[in-house]
Amino acid sequence: MMRGGLLALAFILAAHPASAGAPASALSEDCFAEVETGTGSDIACLFQLQPSAAERAELEAGSRGYVKDFACRMTVRIARAEIDKALAAADYSFKSPEQPVVCTITTYKSTFDVTGTFAPEVVFKNGVAVSATPGLGNVKGITRVISWPIVQFVNRWPSVRDGMLTIVNAYRAHKSKGGAKTKT
Repeated sequence: MMRGGLLALAFILAAHPASAGAPASALSEDCFAEVETGTGSDIACLFQLQPSAAERAELEAGSRGYVKDFACRMTVRIARAEIDKALAAADYSFKSPEQPVVCTITTYKSTFDVTGTFAPEVVFKNGVAVSATPGLGNVKGITRVISWPIVQFVNRWPSVRDGMLTIVNAYRAHKSKGGAKTKT
């Protein structure tokens, strides 16, 4: 489901935790549809993160065989106006506030749940996203000895960073051609 860095959607979506409004169970599980065709003042959805087979292999290699798989779920709420502001500027640094996430991690010897945050960052120069990171942090449920290398790997993971740039730039180009109409 991640397909080459679906974490890029976190830039488009992650700014304010869904603590008010619709209960989490009533939120759409199609964040792309919420971004593309939603009409509310907020984009609100549940976002699933799960790596492809290639990304799982990359993660396993990057963790030296320790981490075998993961599946995460984020509840997202962001004002559409915040996204419009980031996408309209030629030069802009977007940094999302911390967005809570719950993950199930599978290692070579066990499976367990952890919590953390994503705070995606995207830098635009001359109308193009040139730098991006998912901003994984605040991992709890495992020791720092284990969480630190995982956080470093995810935040520096080339397929995630490149995927974020590809999706953000494609969405920005689409929006500038009249796509992704939103109410403001």
